[in-house]
Amino acid sequence: MSSECTWSVLVMLCFILATGAHGGKVCTVRSSKGENVLFGSNFTFSCIFNKQCTKLMFRNRTLIKYKQYPNSSEVSVDVKNLTEPSTFSCNCKEERSEPCGIDIKPGYPPHVPQNLTCIQKIKSGNVTCIWTTGKGTIINTTCQLRVQNGLHLAYESTMNSTGFCHSSFPIKNLIMPQLFMLLNVSNSLGSKTSGPHTIILNNIVEPSMPEIVNVSCSSRWCNLHTDNHSLNVVEMKYSEVNGNWSTLQTDGKSRLNISSLQPYTTYNFQIRRKINDSVGLWSEWSQQKAAKTKEEAPDKVLDVWYLQEPKPPQSNSKCFHIFWKELNLSDAKGEILRYNISVREQMGMRNPIIAVPPSRNERICCSHCSVSVSAVNSVGQSPVKFINLHFPGLVSGFLSHRTLNNYSVALFWHKLAIAGTEYVVHWYPVGNIEAIQWIRVVDTTAHITGLQPQQCYEGAVTALRSPGPKMASIKSISTWQSAPEQGPVPQLCSKNSESLNVTWSEIPQRKRKGCLKKYTVYLMDKLKGDIHNFSVDHPNRQYVISSLSPGQCYSLWVTAWTDAGEGPKGSDLPVCTPSDSERMLSLVILTGGAVLLACLILLCFCQFTSVQKRFLCCCQGLLPIIPDPANSKCAKTCADDQSEIKFYLDQCDSSVNEEPYNVDVEEVPYPSICTYIKSFSQESSSSDATQITRITDMTEDYISTHGAISGGEEEDEEEETGFEFFPSTHSPFLEPLVLTGGKLTLDAVKIDCSEFLDRT
Repeated sequence: MSSECTWSVLVMLCFILATGAHGGKVCTVRSSKGENVLFGSNFTFSCIFNKQCTKLMFRNRTLIKYKQYPNSSEVSVDVKNLTEPSTFSCNCKEERSEPCGIDIKPGYPPHVPQNLTCIQKIKSGNVTCIWTTGKGTIINTTCQLRVQNGLHLAYESTMNSTGFCHSSFPIKNLIMPQLFMLLNVSNSLGSKTSGPHTIILNNIVEPSMPEIVNVSCSSRWCNLHTDNHSLNVVEMKYSEVNGNWSTLQTDGKSRLNISSLQPYTTYNFQIRRKINDSVGLWSEWSQQKAAKTKEEAPDKVLDVWYLQEPKPPQSNSKCFHIFWKELNLSDAKGEILRYNISVREQMGMRNPIIAVPPSRNERICCSHCSVSVSAVNSVGQSPVKFINLHFPGLVSGFLSHRTLNNYSVALFWHKLAIAGTEYVVHWYPVGNIEAIQWIRVVDTTAHITGLQPQQCYEGAVTALRSPGPKMASIKSISTWQSAPEQGPVPQLCSKNSESLNVTWSEIPQRKRKGCLKKYTVYLMDKLKGDIHNFSVDHPNRQYVISSLSPGQCYSLWVTAWTDAGEGPKGSDLPVCTPSDSERMLSLVILTGGAVLLACLILLCFCQFTSVQKRFLCCCQGLLPIIPDPANSKCAKTCADDQSEIKFYLDQCDSSVNEEPYNVDVEEVPYPSICTYIKSFSQESSSSDATQITRITDMTEDYISTHGAISGGEEEDEEEETGFEFFPSTHSPFLEPLVLTGGKLTLDAVKIDCSEFLDRT
């Protein structure tokens, strides 16, 4: 059994050896100057192969050419001016063996150590030292600090990439006022030593970083509360948010009080300390602590200005826009809660007006008045600003301007033309008066700044003088312009066969790209293709195009201009002028419509009963008067034969409402068999009797022919209590016809008596 184990071990060893020989390195490498070479130097890299094969050499995995010595397995390459770390390697082409190679880094030898700085932390008691070697060596460099205190302790560290060395060691058990140190820096390219360096311990003591626990503030000062560490000398620094730092040094035993601060302002505070004025090091600055001072009442008068609105026609009152500038943080001394506006007129004070931020303007209508404006915060009110509202006298032609750059313009005016001790120059974007700005100057020149390119402004210069202000206005102020980006949209107001009245919309301010100068109206004849254009000065937006052909179709569009050029056209407006026949048809339709409307209105009025009665009374005077049958020859003959029938009826009076009187009827034979009926009414006490003859039965044809009335009794009329334009009555076709006054003969009237003869 032992022989079998021996053979098994031998086989395994052979297998391992065979595998290892196959997978081992095929070569060895070497550098003429080692792995670290001087920056930019030249050297030779070579490979010695262990077997015969097709040799390959690489630099940073890139195949490079090499030179081979005769009857030798060594290959090499000369490297020139190496300035970056590189990897050189060799391998056989036929086998997948592990290549042989080396990493070569260029670098510098260290310089003499210098600039030694040491700090002793009171809290830990350790001494930390830092020194430099001039510049980084790039390659690995070892730093060493030796303390010559009898023990000759050495502390090593590694240089960082910027050339600094750092070392720290404890000295708690050392009782000496000073230390002596040697510094050494070394790498594969060289070594440097400096020293001994003398360090006095009292001069390198650094207190621990203090802490600001709390800050209490008033409106003008803040008191800092720190931790319980004893402080001999304290330095404080403070600044507004994003402001510059200010420093203040004080005795650590005193209160850490910072004065001369601004109200309602946020400050950042930091402190540091050291053990003595003359020795020791300052501690690190504490973490920032923010605090805000309290408010005070504003102490600055508001800057107020006003503009008058155009006066409405037939109005004695004037309306003004009052503007005021927002106080800056130092002047407001707190958060402005509201603005108080008081108006004083000849009749006395009005109720105060309150404006809440961010509002900075108010509209006031008054006559011969003054206005006072003040700002209010949580503590108090600012001094009141009084201003008398006057309509300034206008001066023209004395103001000019010149563009300075894309954001500013210079204004000029003549002092003789506008004389005053102070001038107010205001300006605002066209169409946005709430964005008004103004400045006050005493010279005849003003620079307007903060303008936006491709924006149109207008403004004025007002001379403040007694007895009243004078103002010169200026329009179309712009620093840089381009052609408008959008065209106006035309609309048709009216048209006839020979003219068109068109208007167009305003272009939005952001699309104007400057100050508009004019519009151009284009009219194209669709039949002929001719295009006519008409120029209209801005700000007019209406134009009448005349001398057109009736019944012709056109296409119309409008463009806008600035000093930089013409903008694109707006939308097209197709329009056709009416022909003469269409105009006559329109006139007929309009006239017919007016007549129909009048008839409908009249018909609506006639639905009222009172209107019907008054209209009937007025129309009765236009009806033909029916002759009285009592005046005929036949009636006279009957009177001679004493065969009479008399009726006495009540007189028709629309203003009297009485019951009819009783009637006595008597029938008398007439020789010619014709019978007449007479009615006699009794006389009333207030008026003469009126005789009315009614023909009944046998006179039916006569009555129907001439519109006679029926034989019913008269209806009572309503008594009028007030004046009305139309008398009240019912429908003329439902009421009995009442005839009054006069006697007429009926010689021409023929009465048919055949019915009477038949009855007899």
